[in-house]
Amino acid sequence: MSPQRYHPITVALHWIVAILMLMMLGVGTFVLEPMDNADPDKLSMLSTHRLIGLVILGLTVLRIGLRRFLPAPDHAKTGSGFLDKLGVAMPKLLNISVILMAVSGMVLGRLSGLSEALAGTAPLPETFFEFIPRIVHGILAKLIMAMLALHILGALYHQFLLRDGLFKRVWFGR
Repeated sequence: MSPQRYHPITVALHWIVAILMLMMLGVGTFVLEPMDNADPDKLSMLSTHRLIGLVILGLTVLRIGLRRFLPAPDHAKTGSGFLDKLGVAMPKLLNISVILMAVSGMVLGRLSGLSEALAGTAPLPETFFEFIPRIVHGILAKLIMAMLALHILGALYHQFLLRDGLFKRVWFGR
């Protein structure tokens, strides 16, 4: 018999990554993207963005690894074959997209000389959009936002329309 809730470590990692992802998507979209690369504040923002991105990558890989060892409830059912398949696929697609997002950011940092700029030995490029990984990074950001919206809508659908107590599975307590 499978448990009714996710393991507390899984729950904690889920919410930490969720909060960090929402923060990073917001900062990346509304602060970093419109900020001019000549702005001296951009370097410190990029440094923090890079660090938090690496933390998200590490926590996501940890979650995937722990998923093999920690108990988890069966997938929730909706009564719709399509929605049930979407509910199984969405966490996997989100994890893959988050990993690809981090990889695109690392490749962008490497190609653009971000480490050198942070060390003060080179300037930032005039724009990051001359690098293909920046375009990939932006597309992935929009896809992740759409997937997160679907994920949240699915959770709300379970909680308030199906009233199956799904939210209790990914929260703390008994």
